[in-house]
Amino acid sequence: MAEPDTTNRRPVVIGVAVVAIAAIIAGLVFVAVSGDDVEDAGERTSDTPSTFDDTGTRGTTDTEPDDGTDLPTGEDPAIGLEPVADLPGVSAVVDLDGDGPVLASTLDGRIHELDLDSGDSEVVLDLSGQISFGGEQGLLGMVADPGEQRLYVNYSDSSGDTDVRSWPLVDGRPEGGPSDGVVHLELGQPFSNHNGGHLTFGPEGLLWIGTGDGGGAGDPQEVAQDPSSLLGKMLRVAPNPDGGVQAPDSNPAWDGRPEIWGIGLRNPWRYSFDRETDQLWVADVGQGAVEEVTVVAPDAELANFGWDDVEGDQDFEGSAAPAFLAPQITYGHDADGGCSITGGYVYRGDDIESLHGWYLFGDFCGGWIRAVPADDADRDPVELVSGAGGAITFAQLDDGELLFATESGLSRVVGP
Repeated sequence: MAEPDTTNRRPVVIGVAVVAIAAIIAGLVFVAVSGDDVEDAGERTSDTPSTFDDTGTRGTTDTEPDDGTDLPTGEDPAIGLEPVADLPGVSAVVDLDGDGPVLASTLDGRIHELDLDSGDSEVVLDLSGQISFGGEQGLLGMVADPGEQRLYVNYSDSSGDTDVRSWPLVDGRPEGGPSDGVVHLELGQPFSNHNGGHLTFGPEGLLWIGTGDGGGAGDPQEVAQDPSSLLGKMLRVAPNPDGGVQAPDSNPAWDGRPEIWGIGLRNPWRYSFDRETDQLWVADVGQGAVEEVTVVAPDAELANFGWDDVEGDQDFEGSAAPAFLAPQITYGHDADGGCSITGGYVYRGDDIESLHGWYLFGDFCGGWIRAVPADDADRDPVELVSGAGGAITFAQLDDGELLFATESGLSRVVGP
C-alpha cells in the first residue's frame, strides 16, 4: 500500500476553531484505503455520459478574445487587503447580477448570503449534514451558470467521494433543502486528499471541473495520465438541469472518457479564465518540491499538464516530453517559502490601475500574495503582500474586482 502524502494540505475549519493543515506535516497523517476500497471508489463514479455536437453553438465565444498584446499592463503594482467578514474557511464566492449580497460557501458545508459592505451573513443552504469535512475534504467549490438559473457545488460526500450537484436560483438564493440538489457527477475517491473541487464556467458556457489524482503520494493508482479515469483531469461538460452531464464533441479525443479536456493534474487548486484573452490559468499543488501555474491558450488541444512524469519543471517518475505543457510559474518549497499554491485571477478591474493585467496567486503555507504580468508570465513574480495568512481562495466579482479568503476571513483586494 502506498504511503499517504502528508504535504501540501488545505485549511479546514472545525466549529469556531481554525486548523491549518500544515499541522499534518508535523505528524498527522491520512489513512490510506485498501485495494478493495479503491475498486469500490471506481464503482461509485458516474457512468460515461452521452455526447452532443456543440459546433457553432457552445464551442465558440460570442466575441473573439483579445490576444493580450494591446491590453494595458500596470506598472509597479501594489495592493492592500481590506477585511470584509470574519467568515472562516470561505471556499468560493458567487457574485450574481445586481447590487445585492453575494453567495459565499464555506468548507464546513454552508452557503451564506453575505453583504460585502456590512459583513453580515446568513446561512441560506446548509449541507453540513451530508458532507465529509476535515483535511482536504469539505464544500470545495461553487459557481452559478452564466444565466444564473442554477447554483452548482462540489463537495466531499459522507463517504468522502466527490459530488457535483445543483439547486435552482430564485431571487438570488438556492431554492430547496439539502436533499433537493440535482446530481450531475459522482466521482469515487480512493484516498481522502487531492480532491480538486473548483468549479467554473468557461467563456463558451460549459462547466469546467478540476479533479485531483485521488490522493496518496506520487499518484499510486497511476490515474493522472490514464484517459479512462476521471481523476487527475480537467473535465469540460454541459450539465443537464434534470441531472447528469453531457460531453461536447469539441472535447479533445483522448481515447477515453469523453468528459475529459485535459490530463496530468495532481491537485488543481483554483483555475480561472482571463476575461479579456480567454487564457486558462491553472494552479496545481506540487508533491514535495515544486508548485506551478500553467497558462493554456484558448485553442489548445490535448492539454497534458505532465503529472506524474514531471512535477512542475522537474522530473518525477519520468521526464518532460514534447506533449506536456510547460508551466509559466514555478517555485520551490524551501527557499521560496511556500508549499501549497492557491491560484487566482488576472486582474481586469478598474479600481487599481497599477494592478491591471497582472495575475495574482497565493500560498497556504507562505501566507503571501504574488503576481506576474499576464503578458510576461515567465518573469520573476512580485510579492505584493506578506503575512496575509493561509490562502484558501481568490474570488472575482462581476466588476472584475477581487476578494481573498484565508482560514480566518474574507478580504477585498484594494489599492495601497
